[in-house]
Amino acid sequence: MKKQFIMLLMAVSTVFVGCQYDDDFTPPNYVTFESDEMSFNIDENTSGSFDVTVYTATTTGSDRTFTINVDESTTINADSYSLPQTVTVPANTNEVTFTVEVTDNSIGNFGEVLVLELAEEQGLSAGAPLTVDITKICEFEPVGTFINDSGWFEAEYPVTVEAGASANQYVVKDMFAEGTDVTFTVNADYTVSVPKQNAWVSGTYGQASVTGQTGSKFNPCSREVTLILQHTVAAGSFGTYTELLTFSADTDGGDTDGGDTDGGDTDGGDTDGGDTDGGDSDA
Repeated sequence: MKKQFIMLLMAVSTVFVGCQYDDDFTPPNYVTFESDEMSFNIDENTSGSFDVTVYTATTTGSDRTFTINVDESTTINADSYSLPQTVTVPANTNEVTFTVEVTDNSIGNFGEVLVLELAEEQGLSAGAPLTVDITKICEFEPVGTFINDSGWFEAEYPVTVEAGASANQYVVKDMFAEGTDVTFTVNADYTVSVPKQNAWVSGTYGQASVTGQTGSKFNPCSREVTLILQHTVAAGSFGTYTELLTFSADTDGGDTDGGDTDGGDTDGGDTDGGDTDGGDSDA
């Protein structure tokens, strides 16, 4: 960035020289951040820091101090970062670097934004604001006991998630019926893929399967897995429902097969009552 900044000044100077105004040319009184965008990752429940460089268009024989303001569009809480209110460019130089300290004590699961501005004053122009995208990195594997807020059963119940046969693959045990598991894969961008697979059996419509839909995802910071699943049988679709799995410290809780599999319909609720052809191929 420093090289680009210097080349810009040289280009401006060349324009004036080409027009034979070089004797009258005065470099602008200008200060700017090294760039207008940065990104910073911080591990969950830790502290870290990053450096920001400020450049001026000229050098002078005395120190120069500039004010740094935090723009109101900033989303990160004030107790999660610290930075100097001013920076001083030493005499006979045109740059200075300051440090921003960040602590994960209230950073949201989806990250925050810190927007900095250099204050303008009489005779001084400032460059564009600096927007820093701060992302929290969480180390969590979706294995253990989860509470499933089930759109299919319209109820909450515990389920067990185990590691699958391949990397980043996981298995929800007894997801919709006892003895039938649902397997999913967490992708590099934390989206979740659910291949078409058997899920439950209807006494009327036979074998039912589920297939993952767009929006299925894993959030390691909130310890949540969202599975958006379309339920289908040979005759057509039963619709699309969301299963929200939230990690639970309680590994002993309740029925893990989606509620009472003896006292009610274990094939995904009442498959006879309600519209079984919402997208039904017989319609």
